[in-house]
Amino acid sequence: MTIAGVALGVLGGFAVSVDGRPVDLGGSRQRALLAALVVAFPGDVSGERLLEQVWHDVDDPKTSSLHFAVSKLRDRLSPQRPRGDEGVIVREGSRYRLAVAAEQIDAVRFTDLVARGDRLREQGAAQAAAEAYATALSCWRGSPYADVADAEFVRSEVARLTAVELRTRKALLQIRLDLGGADDVVETAERLVAAHPLDERAWELLVVALYRAGRQADALAALRRVRTVLDGELGIEPGTGLRELETAVLRQDDARLLGTVIPPSAAAPRNTNSTLPSPRTALVARNRELAEVAAALAREPLVTLVGPGGVGKTRLAVEVCRQGGERPTDGPWFVDLGAVGTDALVAATVAAALQILGPGTVDHLATVLAPREFVLVLDNCEHLLDGVVELVTALLERCPGVRILATSREPLGIDGEWVYEVPPLDEDAAVELFGVRAAGVVPGWTIHDEVTEPVRRICTELDGIPLGIELAAAQLRVLSEQQIAEGLSDRFALLQGGSRTAPPRQRGLADAIEWSYRLLDDEQARLLREVAVFAGSFDLEGAAAVHGSAPPLSVLPPLTALVRRSLLRVEPASSPRRYSMLQTIREFALERVDASERDRIAVVHRRFVLQRALAATPHLRGSRARQTFDALTADIAEHRAAAASAAAAGDAVYLLELAGALYWFWYRRGHIGEGLGVISAGLGAVERSATVVPDATLSSALTGLGGLTYLAGDPAAAAAALHRSAETAARTGDAVTEAWMRSWWAYCSAITGPSEESLHAAHESADVLRREGAVWQRADALLIEGMILRFLGRPERARQVLREAVETGERCGHGWAVGSASWTLMRTAMDVGDTDAALDAVRVMQPVLEAEGDVTSWLVLVHSAAALVARLGTPDVGAMLLGAVRALGGHIGFLPEVMDPVDGPREVAVVRDALGDAEFERYVGLGAGLDRAEVSALLDRLCRTGHVGAQPELSGS
Repeated sequence: MTIAGVALGVLGGFAVSVDGRPVDLGGSRQRALLAALVVAFPGDVSGERLLEQVWHDVDDPKTSSLHFAVSKLRDRLSPQRPRGDEGVIVREGSRYRLAVAAEQIDAVRFTDLVARGDRLREQGAAQAAAEAYATALSCWRGSPYADVADAEFVRSEVARLTAVELRTRKALLQIRLDLGGADDVVETAERLVAAHPLDERAWELLVVALYRAGRQADALAALRRVRTVLDGELGIEPGTGLRELETAVLRQDDARLLGTVIPPSAAAPRNTNSTLPSPRTALVARNRELAEVAAALAREPLVTLVGPGGVGKTRLAVEVCRQGGERPTDGPWFVDLGAVGTDALVAATVAAALQILGPGTVDHLATVLAPREFVLVLDNCEHLLDGVVELVTALLERCPGVRILATSREPLGIDGEWVYEVPPLDEDAAVELFGVRAAGVVPGWTIHDEVTEPVRRICTELDGIPLGIELAAAQLRVLSEQQIAEGLSDRFALLQGGSRTAPPRQRGLADAIEWSYRLLDDEQARLLREVAVFAGSFDLEGAAAVHGSAPPLSVLPPLTALVRRSLLRVEPASSPRRYSMLQTIREFALERVDASERDRIAVVHRRFVLQRALAATPHLRGSRARQTFDALTADIAEHRAAAASAAAAGDAVYLLELAGALYWFWYRRGHIGEGLGVISAGLGAVERSATVVPDATLSSALTGLGGLTYLAGDPAAAAAALHRSAETAARTGDAVTEAWMRSWWAYCSAITGPSEESLHAAHESADVLRREGAVWQRADALLIEGMILRFLGRPERARQVLREAVETGERCGHGWAVGSASWTLMRTAMDVGDTDAALDAVRVMQPVLEAEGDVTSWLVLVHSAAALVARLGTPDVGAMLLGAVRALGGHIGFLPEVMDPVDGPREVAVVRDALGDAEFERYVGLGAGLDRAEVSALLDRLCRTGHVGAQPELSGS
């Protein structure tokens, strides 16, 4: 079903109308959303892709934002639709499409009319073709999608439409010239070359039009102008066509310039002077890459497509040439070097492909090709770099009209080379490719709810590599989607039997990687196997550790070789630089590790991970805390891999050592379940095996157990673990850790029943830590003493001690103690109704926690702030804050009201009582759509102005 009365114009700025009345689309999100739907027309587009395209500037866009924006756009485009009618934008499952006819979109109408003109021209109906072209061009109001031209997702479509428009104008001019026009064509041709001064075909049409109008001198002047333009802008001579025209004008060659009209079908024959392969399947989900490579090839003499095997470099190169605008009379020439065995045969192979007789040397080839203009595709260059570099260097120096598009698993390394790394497909594009190929294997196959999850798992496991996805789809002949997903545990056995017409290196997934692996020397191959132990990304220090290199820079040569050959990827914007490998390559490398090598690498990896975590520990409380937390976050996959490796090896001591180094990172960044799992596994293994654990290691692990158990909402169990930690520290004579742990034991004990005993323990611990000079531990103990004083109903004394905790924490850079003491000051102020003091405490706590990237304490702050803003008169915003806390905390398994069974429920009650149950639940639901940035913005406003104002809009609204 389509909706009549709607007209969508994108050829220029948006021009949208309903029943002839202009429509204001609203904000930028609505315009971008409509643009994304028009680009996808007549197909549909997933909600995930729309979020990525339209909310590209939001870190974690919410589905609620999309739903809201779609609803607003529907209201504007289908204002009179019946209740329950979706109108112009139809949703089918998780996908959206426009319910309009093709003629209702000017861009679609434009391209359909151009295609009609092309067909008529090929049939010899020149006048009818001209009418179709002219009607198409009447749709053109300006640059397509002008209102959202900066959006990445429209760039390839803008480039395509603009290229079609230029081609159509030239075709229309050619027809008018062929039909006997001249004077009326000159003015149009002048405008065309003014708009496109580097288009040689436009200049050719102008020169012919001027000559036929009897203006030979003006035709020669035009030829001089174009020569000046090309030399000034590009530093090149005019091409063959213009040079031949110049000769014809000088000779007054009327036979050439006033010749008989040639029917278009004969004038533009299909080019047989080309070896470009004809693909048997459509290229899927590569519009952006096509546009970027085509644009590069139009301005650069050498473009090299690099990437791992199977990523689609060859297919992309072929499609760039196929869509290269007007059909050239020379080329594109495609030369597959995959089967060439030696560098010495490169030039001869290219000469044979281009049908050039003679010796087939580099010098001979460059001499013959010097006057020609075409695109040369050199495919699979990586194993013949010396020979390819010699040939390409000569062609670039001596053949200005030859542009080279190379594919290789590593760059050629030539000055002036424009390297384009072909990326794997993102998840949505990979699923789209799977669907297209699956439909070719199983007639009528479509993606639906039952197969969505396994198909997405297949595409993710295969890293978005097109070859792997196509091989997986081919297995639908004999296996279900679920069987294929489960079979990827042995992916190289599963993904074989590709097309019989494919090169041997592309018949199976392992073959594609084996091709690159064979090009490595022994040290490079060894390093690839070694760094495969890293579960995530790693840096130079990590690579050196598993390779046994000292100093770290000594591993740089083989590491660089792996990057150049597309077996490793450089993580963008990482500093220091980090590297990663596709999971498929990682699995390949691990399969080539023998048992003894595997054990050695695993041990070295565990040692490296532990040493790195231990080195970070002293900096987790201090001025370098944020950088240290971020560095540990980058290594989190290695923490998990090392813990799993140690558990498999039965190394309980290692698990506890790692936990002792990481527990504060887990505590602050919200990895509660993960930390508890590692510590419990280590302690359990110790008990089962009676392993002797150093007391310092055991005490540190028990400290982590106590802190994480407290966050999980079990203060009694936390108190027991902290008491054990204190006793263990006492056995080693570690007075600082003993006193510090006794203070924490006092706090966890006081949560369920504050007493003078717990207060005395905290106060005494603070004194011990003062005498020992343990500044940041004393800040913790003072904080705890203040908390217990508040529990006991002594607010003034509590405030004094808490302020001292803040000062102590600030002195040593212990941001968490500053923030937590301020949090308790906030609650103490709220106990006595002093909202001004409570706000002052928030102003201290908020920036400290944001600066360190804290997660758990930040959620605690937001939870308490919800009650504060309710008391300040905006309980609806307070309920939204609680909804955000529940949603964000739920992702990590942490809820402040569970951690704090005394004050947490009271804070919720303050907000609920101010709104009533129904309104409370409604605003809590709305708040679940807020992300951290939006919540932080509310807190910033609270700190600046003392209130949060009206209910905030959700992102994208």
